[in-house]
Amino acid sequence: VCDEIEAEYYAEKKKKISLSHGTLRNLVNGGTTIQEFNAEKSHLTPEETEQVIKIVLELASWGHPFSYIRLKEYVDQILRARLGAKFPAKGVGVNWARRFRDRHADRL
Repeated sequence: VCDEIEAEYYAEKKKKISLSHGTLRNLVNGGTTIQEFNAEKSHLTPEETEQVIKIVLELASWGHPFSYIRLKEYVDQILRARLGAKFPAKGVGVNWARRFRDRHADRL
């Protein structure tokens, strides 16, 4: 099946892709995609992520772009409010803000 789809895609788009037989078998048997797996590990809920993106864009439109430190502080506040004592005292990691920016670069 993977070989057939690869050939069809190449015939239509003239671009070679590689599909994993193992991944296809995993998905057919009820497994999750890598995107779903990574989303489960996220600190923020999808709604919180949207809230953070919205405030970053709004402040930038006012001429006050977020620094990485400010972004980390804002996210730490959100997560402390939701998780309380379960959230680490140090907050999200030192590189979290950069990775957040990279994940949402198409919007930020």
